[in-house]
Amino acid sequence: MTSLAARPAVTKNVTNSLISLRPRTKLAKLYHYRRNGIYYLRLRETGSLTRTVSVSLRTTDRKIAMDASRRLAETIKAFHLDHHAATWHELRKHLLEIAEGLLSSAHDVHSLRHWGDLYEDVGMNLSEIAATLPLTLNQHEHVAKSKQVMCAAQDRLQGDSVPLANIIRELEGSLGGSMKQESDVSLSLSVNAPVLTFAALSALYMADRGQEQKESTRKETKLCHGTISTALGELDMRNHSRADLVALRDRLSKGRAPATVNKLLVKLSAVLAWAVENGHILKAYDKKLKLTKGLESSRRAFTQDQVGDLMIYANKLPETSWKRWLLSLGAITGGRLNEISQLTVTDVQTLTSGITAIHINEAGEGKSIKNKRSERLVPLTNGAYGFDLAAFLRYVEACKLKGSDSLAQIGYKTAGEWANQQAIPAALGDSYGPGLTFHSLRHSLASLMQARGVPTTHAQAVMGHASGTITFDIYGSGVPVETVAKVLEGLFKP
Repeated sequence: MTSLAARPAVTKNVTNSLISLRPRTKLAKLYHYRRNGIYYLRLRETGSLTRTVSVSLRTTDRKIAMDASRRLAETIKAFHLDHHAATWHELRKHLLEIAEGLLSSAHDVHSLRHWGDLYEDVGMNLSEIAATLPLTLNQHEHVAKSKQVMCAAQDRLQGDSVPLANIIRELEGSLGGSMKQESDVSLSLSVNAPVLTFAALSALYMADRGQEQKESTRKETKLCHGTISTALGELDMRNHSRADLVALRDRLSKGRAPATVNKLLVKLSAVLAWAVENGHILKAYDKKLKLTKGLESSRRAFTQDQVGDLMIYANKLPETSWKRWLLSLGAITGGRLNEISQLTVTDVQTLTSGITAIHINEAGEGKSIKNKRSERLVPLTNGAYGFDLAAFLRYVEACKLKGSDSLAQIGYKTAGEWANQQAIPAALGDSYGPGLTFHSLRHSLASLMQARGVPTTHAQAVMGHASGTITFDIYGSGVPVETVAKVLEGLFKP
């Protein structure tokens, strides 16, 4: 009893003033945005949509803008910590004034959570604060002196707290009086940048977005960017005009099909839109730049007689030749040239229902499909145009025995050249004409399904067109592969 009585009475007093104090206004994290390429920061009261204030950082350079933003954040933090009862209007006013307030010592950082999310990084080292102070070219000679001030400031931080604004003023003074004028809160900044060519923009774009693209898409994008860069030369994209881009389109149109020109213009627009969003240029003049005439495809579909002639040609090739199966699979599945060329031995699957199908996918190094809807299972129809399923499976087993994962014996480009320039003209003879390529097999199968009244969803499941239908019965959605098999069996009956 004596020992208990000797203890002081329990009260609600809290010795740590930062814990006992509750701010009248809580501040949300700073929000950054761009308008016409210029960076702005917005300060908002937590939970409010109307109590906001925006400050222009007056620069299109992201790094400079973020440095300026951190500087302003420290200013408002210092004032807020020193004036816990400050209203929103008082905080808004002081955002544009010299920082006033306190920086809590490291052991009190945890209690700053009561002041809002703005203070999650309030414990930043003074060297980091100093790093946000902008330097002009003639001020580097004062860096040594600023380090001395920094050391003194660090020593002062060994106590409970020191005025952050005073430290910043000392740092500014050590870097020369001109800094105070240059580092006005509004930060009127200018950048004398070199000419910003499309090649330079392309490099920045690919560094930011390139990792989001598949390897095949990335290679194609770099190739297109190279063509555009050559055509634009040393044009400064910051000052480009509509006339510059129209002239570019005219140059690209020489010797190229309209569809190819439009493909290049799409790549151009992607870079320009990204450049505007990231503040590299103020405006892009690429709207409605694409060609609208001459876009009709030169490809034609084979007639059924021509498909039959092509399969007769294929079936005369050796069973051990990939060229035979390249043509055969194109005719009976409608697969794209790259989809068939990248098939592996594991992509040929025999399902529990007894159906043999090819799995078109991009699971594997170097494999690529047009889009996510292109992944599908396509049944192989024995006897279609004379297709010998047993012979094809023997070829697959032979590849396995050789230790080869790929079914193709030649590359995609070589396969296309052989099919388009040699096999198809030789197989068709006098009936061969312009516009008949390997891809025409795809058009032929689509036309046949349309003529036979195959439901659109079933046709899309075979062709892998951009719709919600997927042939995987194992995924529990889309058209069951057994249904697709029956559709194709009925389609290929003589």
